[in-house]
Amino acid sequence: MRQPIESSTLLDHLQALAGEHRGTESKPHNRSDGTYSLELFTHPTHDMITIANNGLRHIEKDVPFGEEVACTLRRSQAGYTRAITGAICELILQSRTGLEYDQILDNDSELFDTTHKEGLLASTHPYFDERFNYVARDCNSPLTNNNIELQIITLVPLTRPEIEFAARDTDALYELWTKTRPDLLDVTRPSTL
Repeated sequence: MRQPIESSTLLDHLQALAGEHRGTESKPHNRSDGTYSLELFTHPTHDMITIANNGLRHIEKDVPFGEEVACTLRRSQAGYTRAITGAICELILQSRTGLEYDQILDNDSELFDTTHKEGLLASTHPYFDERFNYVARDCNSPLTNNNIELQIITLVPLTRPEIEFAARDTDALYELWTKTRPDLLDVTRPSTL
């Protein structure tokens, strides 16, 4: 069953930066409670697909603003994108706690056969404008804690050497990526280390 994304503010925000909204999966993994949905967006000019969740921001308590998660990969890798986003949504739902930027999610084994990715980095979006990371209550006001409705955590697949490197210094990994410019949209890309 398809249903519209619940927040027009979130929909407008994601469409402005991630691309055209292509559909909503209202009950991921046959979930009957409808706690969250997965939203699919395709970029109009680049070979990328983003799947973001909608609804998890309501489960956390005692936080200044909620969060949703997203993953962006090549269009041909939509299945990986959906699996990553859905798995992390389930993890958040079970733990009832969200993610933090620069948090490493170590799987201790390959996420998908032959990809050599063993974990994820919770990050700001590596390609979209920095506005993607936060949805403001008032777009015409400066982005401050009082003006943030929610944040969007982007999930970036990591190789084992990248996980170990980021565990020591996440900023150094970002600097390495700035220098080497890896294709972070490709879940099968080689390690940067």
